[in-house]
Amino acid sequence: MNGSIFINTEALEQTYLPRLLPYREEQHKYLAECIKPLFNRRSGTNLLITGAPGIGKTTCVRFILRKLMEETENIMPIYINCWKRDTSPKIINEIARLSDIKTLEKISSDELFDRIILRLNRYDGVVFAFDEIDRVKDFDFLYRILEDVSHKTIFLVTNLSEWVAKMDRRLISRLLLDRLEFKPYNYEETRGILYERRKYAFVPDCWDYDAFEIVIRKTFTSKDIRVGLFLMKNAGENAESRGSEKIEVKDVEKALKKLEDLPKDITNFV
Repeated sequence: MNGSIFINTEALEQTYLPRLLPYREEQHKYLAECIKPLFNRRSGTNLLITGAPGIGKTTCVRFILRKLMEETENIMPIYINCWKRDTSPKIINEIARLSDIKTLEKISSDELFDRIILRLNRYDGVVFAFDEIDRVKDFDFLYRILEDVSHKTIFLVTNLSEWVAKMDRRLISRLLLDRLEFKPYNYEETRGILYERRKYAFVPDCWDYDAFEIVIRKTFTSKDIRVGLFLMKNAGENAESRGSEKIEVKDVEKALKKLEDLPKDITNFV
């Protein structure tokens, strides 16, 4: 084997953002409608986005934020992963970083947020997306956003549809959340998504047909695209380790065995 069977392994990462977003056109349009009032310097619709893991919620939100950045400099997108930043001080520091606010002196979170508000209110509007919102330990940051940011749309993304019932009623009443539920991909949609990733990630014709079909079936059964990405990457690595230019059934079977040995939540492994 002279070269790698991989073209771009980033296409198999959970964080990879494709140029096209197939099978989520309706959800993409809905998110865009929630943001639309910001173009007229009016607050948009706040949205609770729910659905099982690995079915495109985060990708769809990040996709619309990227489109927004490409279309205008007058609306500021802020994306926060609350799995990594689960307290108001951590979230405030991340918003400051994304807003390009640097402080040499040590100041309180409240003082820092005051500077953030001044910066953000220079824009026509701000879109906040808080992913894995069910992980946060407090909501002080949300109160400040609702109180002090002039024109905003807030997306709250969670795998737990019942989670919102745990929020303070005063906060729920102020957010006035609309809801958008993502449904799992069907079999052909699962095939299409994995096939597109395969085109970007691997050299042509390196996949045995039966091997790829196993990946599709396992991904569809799990209802989690991340499973397919893990299997594709690991199977490719297995083929390379034995010097093969073809990814065969035995490479996928070895990847399946490794998948079984991983913790149930594979978020950090793909």
